[in-house]
Amino acid sequence: MNTRYRILAFILGGVVLLVCVIGYAYLRAESNPNALWVVVQSCVSQAQAGHLMPGSCVAVDKNNRVAILRSIEGREQFLLVPTVRVTGIEDPYVLKPTAPNYWALAWMAALRYLPADVSQDRTRIGLAINSAYGRSQNQLHIHISCIKRSTADILRSDQRQIGQTWSAPSIALGEHMYRVMRISGATLGAVNPFTLAAKIPGASGHMGSHTLVLVGVVFEDGQPGFYLLDDVAHQEGDDYDRGHGEALLDEDCSPH
Repeated sequence: MNTRYRILAFILGGVVLLVCVIGYAYLRAESNPNALWVVVQSCVSQAQAGHLMPGSCVAVDKNNRVAILRSIEGREQFLLVPTVRVTGIEDPYVLKPTAPNYWALAWMAALRYLPADVSQDRTRIGLAINSAYGRSQNQLHIHISCIKRSTADILRSDQRQIGQTWSAPSIALGEHMYRVMRISGATLGAVNPFTLAAKIPGASGHMGSHTLVLVGVVFEDGQPGFYLLDDVAHQEGDDYDRGHGEALLDEDCSPH
């Protein structure tokens, strides 16, 4: 009898997983801006019930109220998503002292869930959040994947002009100009990239226009750290910059 129940549970678990994955893809395909929130709530409810979580759910952190999901885009991409309602980079909550440091948690997730050859080489790791104009989902999510090799090469060649305060938006990455600053340390600790972005002149009232990218780096002196990149959604003539920092990521983590 116990064997029967185990088989039945296995079959039901497979059905739940399939429904969740198909449902996630369907909701995304229909451009439902709440699709991600629906999936996260499913992850939380399954975790609270002590059940095996559906296939897209990797982990639920009850203390920090975040979930880690495997993205349906790219072979090696994860998402850090709050399990409470936080709309995106523009949400005032991300700047509150009581809010979790979502970036620090995303970096820890990168070290844990990305392939070993990536997680052991910080210079290959990239995190990104898109602007309100460059995203499809209205629930904050930080993309966790690899940085494009072309982006890493440009940052490496320009490293002497990147200091501990924001540069002018003068570094061309992809099709857009980014401002960049460096952060020292193997981990972010208490350093919150959202807070650093809010200090850019004019940014605090227009955070929704900003996109941020965090790149792991080893500086010339051999010390570990990060580059924090910022771009602002805007339109100049026929050129429309949606603030889509995710475009700097290699979501397949192609071999270098």
